[in-house]
Amino acid sequence: MAQNKIPTWAAILIAGVIIVGMLAVAAVGGAAFFIYRHVNATFTGQENATEQFSRARARFAGQLPLIEIAVGDEPVVHRELVKGAAGHRLDAIRVLAYDRRAGKLVRVSIPFWLLHLAPSNHFSFLNDNGIEIDSDRVRLTLEDLERRGPGLVLDTNDRHGSEVLIWTE
Repeated sequence: MAQNKIPTWAAILIAGVIIVGMLAVAAVGGAAFFIYRHVNATFTGQENATEQFSRARARFAGQLPLIEIAVGDEPVVHRELVKGAAGHRLDAIRVLAYDRRAGKLVRVSIPFWLLHLAPSNHFSFLNDNGIEIDSDRVRLTLEDLERRGPGLVLDTNDRHGSEVLIWTE
């Protein structure tokens, strides 16, 4: 009785496709879990959002943000807060944003080790509703944030009344 045998090269090819497929599923699942753990978006009223921003701002009372943006103006980076400062180990960069038109409050926490894995040393925080920090104009690096240490990075409102608060821990 003759057995149909699969050629070795075909078996290797099938095994490779199965392994790549499993790795792809694991990568997608890992990315979904990461986003689930580090991004929290809720729909809420203006009063609740104002309260949450007030609580977050209370931590930085009297502290000048590293970046200031006035509506329609170029961003101003306070380099004096960075120069000569000793480096600090940062755990995360946190963002609290509220879109008043949509009634959506978003909290984002990005581990600093993940930012170091990014291919570019420059970054942009946001690109929405007129609030944009372009790293080519601002020239802000991760090393600048580490030299500054934990603290307020950005506290601004856009022309539509949306708010953004960014800080490092």
